[in-house]
Formats: sequence, structure tokens, C-alpha cells
Amino acid sequence: MCSRCIFCFILLIFFLDGFCQVTISGRILNDETGEPVPNVSVYINNTTIGVNSDAEGNYILKSIRPGIYEIITSHVGFDMLVHRVEVTNQHLRVSFRLVPKIKQMRNIVIMTTDLRKKWIGIFKEYFLGQSLAASKSKILNEDEILFEKGNEPKALKAFTETPLIIENRELGYRIHFDLVEFYYDEASGRTYFYGFSRYEDLEGRESAKNKWVKNRQRAYYGSTQHFYHSLLNNDLENQQYVVFLRKPPDSTPVVKTSGSNVIIIPAPKAPVAVNVSVNDILSKTDTLGGKNQLKWKGRLVVRYKLNPYGKDFLRRKGMLSGFLPKGVQSELDMIDEYVFVDSNGCLETPLSVSYSGYWAYERVADMLPIDYRP
Repeated sequence: MCSRCIFCFILLIFFLDGFCQVTISGRILNDETGEPVPNVSVYINNTTIGVNSDAEGNYILKSIRPGIYEIITSHVGFDMLVHRVEVTNQHLRVSFRLVPKIKQMRNIVIMTTDLRKKWIGIFKEYFLGQSLAASKSKILNEDEILFEKGNEPKALKAFTETPLIIENRELGYRIHFDLVEFYYDEASGRTYFYGFSRYEDLEGRESAKNKWVKNRQRAYYGSTQHFYHSLLNNDLENQQYVVFLRKPPDSTPVVKTSGSNVIIIPAPKAPVAVNVSVNDILSKTDTLGGKNQLKWKGRLVVRYKLNPYGKDFLRRKGMLSGFLPKGVQSELDMIDEYVFVDSNGCLETPLSVSYSGYWAYERVADMLPIDYRP
């Protein structure tokens, strides 16, 4: 290839890459005074894209690919703002007016040292997870975690006034997590949490960085993120997924006649498993800009045919006894009637789906930024 062709080819790549990435900029002001607010954390939720506003309240977020995102503004003295935005191929300007935070009266539980140690342990187990990545992750400011009583006698909630800082030495991330609520019911074992996160790459030697790149790729395959990407691309089979629905049994018996004889066949007592395709559970809405909608009735069973990263660690801990000899299986229950999934593979309302099986062990320490691709 001649040098001129090579030069043109490089220019074409540069042009396409620049065309696909835009910026979001704006200014942060105090809603009461109109004055600029410096040092506000402004970031795209669940990504590595984030900055702090400067002395004049200005910010600029760079290298954003087209998609639907949540812009988060976080500052200890102001209420958090969450703004959903659709990024196309045009640069955007989005400014915010922050409302000073009013101190809320919360029913904070005063604990002894031993009791707090117990609940911090429970929090880390269900927030960070019980995986290999969780064992190599640390919350640097766990003193910021506060507990309050839940609605049930043995239930507790946890929250923070400032973002939790998590250092993940297995995947090479420092995660800033704005925890809105963590809930755990000791009696039923039910737990959930939600919040907003920003990722930063950890500093380290070249050997450590190469290891993190490898670990991130291994963590991706077989994860919920990988599954939703495969689902959106209609590529489940090539990505080693098998999906079927486990429907409740039909309670109506089957009645057959043979001459003058009537034969009654009892309805099956066990759930019925039915193979499903992508089109059976994912569709485009006619309105709302053609959003991707997930919807199913019954329990969705997802089987990944390969052994994912972290399975051996969980098995050694005795947490996967009786599991598949090869591969893993997870079960998904639709809590709401349906849920929208965006182009990045993120559920718009994450609590609309609950997970059991292998994916029940997927917590903060195993999660990757939504802008991650292997």
C-alpha cells in the first residue's frame, strides 16, 4: 500500500472516531444565589467519564459515544441531581442549578462496636459481593456508612452522606459510589441496593495494568452485561447462551374420549420449560422512540455454557455445590410488567428484575463500567 493511501486510511479512522464521540459541557450554579459551585462531581453514571467543576462552575465531559446516559451531579452540600440524556452525534450543553441540601431527620441506629462490626460485615458481603473480586476489594471510607431501621423487625437500611470509595485490586478500578439505599432483612434474607457510580483506573506498574486488562475481560464474559449486550445484538447462540422460560403448570386437566370411555389426564405439577428466542422477550416499542422493551411471564432461565471467571472461587467456598459441571445458570424474575433496556445494555429501572442462581453473586466488585468493551 502506498504511503499516501496509508495516510488517507489513518485520517479516515481518526475522522470516524471523532465523529462517534461527542462532549457534554455546562455550568453548575447555586439555585438560591446564582453563584457558580466549584468542585461538584459531574459524571456519566456507571462509566469512567467524570470530572469536577472548576472555580467558575464549568465542566466538560469528553469522549462520549452515542447512547442514553444519566448525568449525575454530586456534592456534599447540595441535593444530588440525575439527568437522563440521549447523546447523538452533536455536542451538548447541559447546565444545572443545585439546591442546597436540607438536613433530614433519620432514625439512625446507635450500635456497639461489635454490633456495628457485624452489620458492616453483612453490608460488605451483600454490597461488594462474595466473589474473588470482592475478596480483593476494600471500602476506604467505611466509617461513612450509617444504618437506620427498616420496616421489618430484623431489617436494616444503610446510606451515606458522601460517596463510598472502593478500591478494587482485582479489576484495577477505584469506584466512587453514591449510595442511595441499601436494604437487608435478616429474617427473609432479602436484600437490594441502588445508587450511582463513577470508575477510575488505578495507578500501577505495567505488569499490574496488563493483569487488570485480562481480568476485566474474563469478568465480562458470562456476566449480566455480556448477556444484555448479546441479547440486544441477537447473538445469544454465538455467545454461548441458552435461554428458556419456566412457566407455572397449567392447572386444567386434559380430557380425552375413546368410544364410550372418558380419560382424564391430570395436569402436570411441575413447571414447564419452554425454549425462547430473542424476539419472545425483547421487542421495540411503537412509541417512546422505539425503545427496547424486555417482557416475559414466568421465570427466565439463562444458561451460559462456558465456565465464567470466578466460578472456581465460588465453588471452593462451597457456594455452588450441585451446580452444573460446566457452565452456570441464572434465573430472572420480572418484578414489574416490563422494563426498558438501553443501547448500553442497562435496565432503566434495575429493581424491575431480580436475579437468583449464579448472577445473584454479581455485586459491585464484579461490575464493569457500561462503557467497557472487551
